[in-house]
Amino acid sequence: MLHEVLLALSGHPSPLFADQNSQTDQKEFPLISPSERALLRSIGRLSELHRKLKSHLESISAAHPSIICRSVASSILHTHLARFQKRILDVEGKILTKDASLVGAYEIVPLASVVGEFDDWHRRMAWYWQIACFFQPLKDASREQQRPSTPCSSAQVIDKLRAETQTGFPDIEEAATQLAKVAETAWLKQLSSWIIYGKLPAFGAHDFFIHVDGPDGQSFSKDNDLLPTFVSSTTASSILFIGKSLHQVKRHRQAKMVSIAVSGGGSADADLAMAHLSLLAALPLPLIPSQFSRTISEIRLSLSQNVLQQLLPMSLTRQVLMCLRHFFLLGRGDFAVALINEAESRVQSRQQSMGRLLQQDPVKAMQSLSVKDAELHQALQQVWKALAAEDSETTDAVLDYARQHISLSTPKAGTSRPSSSDSFESASADVVSTAFNDLLVPSPTELSLSFSSPVDLFLSTRDVDTYSAINSYLLAIRRSHQKASDLWRRSPARRDHPVTAQDGNARQRNRKRTTATRKVWATLSAANFLLSETSAFFEGEIITGSCSHFQEWTEKPATNFDPDVSAASTVDGPGERPAQRDPETLAAGHRTFLASLTYALLLTDTIYTRELRTLLGNIDNMIAFFTRLLDVQQKLDLEAQDGAGESPHTVEAEQHTSLELDRARKKVDSGLKAVVNRLRQLDLQRIGSLRYLDVRPGEKGDFEVWKGGGGVDRLLMKLEFGRMVEGGMGTASFDLV
Repeated sequence: MLHEVLLALSGHPSPLFADQNSQTDQKEFPLISPSERALLRSIGRLSELHRKLKSHLESISAAHPSIICRSVASSILHTHLARFQKRILDVEGKILTKDASLVGAYEIVPLASVVGEFDDWHRRMAWYWQIACFFQPLKDASREQQRPSTPCSSAQVIDKLRAETQTGFPDIEEAATQLAKVAETAWLKQLSSWIIYGKLPAFGAHDFFIHVDGPDGQSFSKDNDLLPTFVSSTTASSILFIGKSLHQVKRHRQAKMVSIAVSGGGSADADLAMAHLSLLAALPLPLIPSQFSRTISEIRLSLSQNVLQQLLPMSLTRQVLMCLRHFFLLGRGDFAVALINEAESRVQSRQQSMGRLLQQDPVKAMQSLSVKDAELHQALQQVWKALAAEDSETTDAVLDYARQHISLSTPKAGTSRPSSSDSFESASADVVSTAFNDLLVPSPTELSLSFSSPVDLFLSTRDVDTYSAINSYLLAIRRSHQKASDLWRRSPARRDHPVTAQDGNARQRNRKRTTATRKVWATLSAANFLLSETSAFFEGEIITGSCSHFQEWTEKPATNFDPDVSAASTVDGPGERPAQRDPETLAAGHRTFLASLTYALLLTDTIYTRELRTLLGNIDNMIAFFTRLLDVQQKLDLEAQDGAGESPHTVEAEQHTSLELDRARKKVDSGLKAVVNRLRQLDLQRIGSLRYLDVRPGEKGDFEVWKGGGGVDRLLMKLEFGRMVEGGMGTASFDLV
């Protein structure tokens, strides 16, 4: 019977354990006592579990879609269950050699002693079965509709094994630790293919957290569902960045688009790959998250200092940033003025032509309301020509770059170009959905920047979208201010021309008009003052301070790693040369800068942007009605001078326009108060650390936001000072604050 027990434990079928749930064994084996039957029942459960486990593990190691699961299943099958088989052989050897620890007097082998030799395997074998079912759940025929047999992913396997090391049972902890080492070793082999050579794993790529994104196979993205929990999002972004960069370098070399210094270093590339591989091989298992993150950072910086600095030189980075600052953030005021003037002239010509077209073909006139991309392109080209004419004696490299890469067009929905810089996830401030891009021309337009590799190592499509939103926001404020200021240039609107003493009607009419438009001029003055101070505050203080701070950070040399721990030292020798920041750190700093800038420009506050957008629209309506009223009044004056008298139609038009103008003025008045009231609320809310976007400090060398922006107290003080000055001078003023 002992021989039968040992054979059954080894995984062979035995009549002793034919059916553990039946009572037939009492008739077939009447000589077995109840106590022995109870002992055999525990051995039977262990034997059955061993057979089921071997069969299930063999199917997993042969057909499971995850390479990690196959590795762990093979380890359980060939290593852990082999230890159980060795225990069986050890027990058999003790019986054959008549070991006193197992064989008693008269060569009697107690069944309880044999069963006791396997007591420590019951919990372990049950745990192995639980893990195997976690890898590939068994189909339950009775509940097949409720329990689908879905295999797990590699990330789930690693997370499960790392969690099982904390159960508190020493034997389970030991087994889980050993299996976690196997799983993480297989995962590191997949990872090494990506971060050493920029290639997806040859086997099990569908189970890796980096996937090909797009039909061209040139862009990649990460799937957080396939990412083990011990890998932080920052580390995963760095891994994605490293592989993307290597892939781009390889693509550039194939296209012969890089310099000899980059493309001709075959031995240097091999040395660098070996250095990075040695860093991965030196990692202890199971992986320690902090040490793993530090190793990935070293590989990233080593790659940047040895390869990517030649691929993305600082001169190109500086040129792109200057282009964004000059033309998207309106660092060049002449660009904003030229673009607004060109847009206004085209809108006016369109309105004149549409007025004639409405009488001929109303349907065609309505279709012509939308602005085509070709017209926007022509308008932008005229702006470039005007700027180039001003600097005809000098060569402006930034302007030339802008002419080649900046376009003005209608926004395209759902356009998203993946880029390497999308890999880094830093603190972000989402721009509100309030649209300011429909004020320059009647239809929505936006300024966009086209870029390709290697610029996409630090610049992403989302960054350009944010720049476009900021540009539309600043242009809308500048445009309204410019249109309001232009009214003061109309002499007939501000002063009355001399009339003869006999012409009393003209003098009385002028006096009546002056009295009627006094409130309009006061409201326009207040709106002009608010827009002027807001534009000066945003462009002169917030943008200038933030951009200068960020530019100083980008041009400041980065500190090299210690040569003892840096993989770069294996290639470059002692790191004494000043090194520029690696593209990923630059991308992270740039994204943090952009988030803090949108926060300081109040583009993250829904209430303020909504009130400001309403105010700008009402100011446009008010200016349009005021201009219309001035034209109607001029027509009345001409009719009076001709001696024909004022026509009833013109008088009715004047009355109607005056009424609409007064309504628009009241809306602007309430809009001004709403904007200033929201500024007051923001001044109370943004105090202390809330004055600026508080970004959690990351690894050493990260960009710190400019601490001078975010508060609106200086803007409110300027508005208050302007009100006091106007009131002290006795001029008509509007109580903004």
